[in-house]
Amino acid sequence: MPLTTAFPDVPLDPRRSLEKPRTSGLTMVTDYQTTLEGLRGLLELGGAYFDIFKVATGTSRLFPREHLVAKLALLREHQVRPFLGGQMQEYVLHTMGIDAMESHLKEAKEVGFDMVEISDNIVDLGEGTRDRLIRMVQDAGLAPVGEIGDKRDNSDPAEMVREVNEVLASGAEIAMIEGQELMLNGAPNKDLIKVLQDNVDVSRCMFELSTPRVGSTTPEIYAGKKFLVKTFGPDVNLGNVTADVVIETETTRLGLGSAGPLSLM
Repeated sequence: MPLTTAFPDVPLDPRRSLEKPRTSGLTMVTDYQTTLEGLRGLLELGGAYFDIFKVATGTSRLFPREHLVAKLALLREHQVRPFLGGQMQEYVLHTMGIDAMESHLKEAKEVGFDMVEISDNIVDLGEGTRDRLIRMVQDAGLAPVGEIGDKRDNSDPAEMVREVNEVLASGAEIAMIEGQELMLNGAPNKDLIKVLQDNVDVSRCMFELSTPRVGSTTPEIYAGKKFLVKTFGPDVNLGNVTADVVIETETTRLGLGSAGPLSLM
């Protein structure tokens, strides 16, 4: 159902997908500890402006099960897809081995997750393991997402392209581009972003915003977001959006924010 807002005579960029479920211009919120009541408030005010909700790292292990089930059900009611962060899978692989993944993914499905991230930020997956895990996620009735990139160093752009294409070819619904790779010395990594633009299917990529946890400042994060919107247009897929800037991110997409109209960026 279309959202009725104030100031209906003010035009919005026609390139922006405004109605859910969206197939492009996806916004992924990354969260660590929003309460059920807080989530209800976020969805009431900003639910029209985000599509995926990532329960970050291994926090899912610490919530009461009934809270997690209720949270994920509430997200689905608002056409927001629940997403299990990749660090959880890395932890399971490191501590329990790949044989534990079948029951782990069964539990992810039962509590209500829809998407599962396969990453190697800390735990080296080894040759062929990522493809195997992506197939396991699919077999569990879940949508696999493969993260590409390093949180500590900037990778070779050609290698990034190769990995993105490999992940998508292996069956991942989305290739997640690590936010730290998209920044270089505090500014948008324009060379890498251009190479990705020219050599991968960006409609199936999600570009993470950098975060303070990997050393980026708030102005740098905003500069990166502005550059991605300017480069790819208002329907670029953006990840790592925090709950407090959901609507601000939408204003940037539409040119309504402090960065100004897209033609002025």
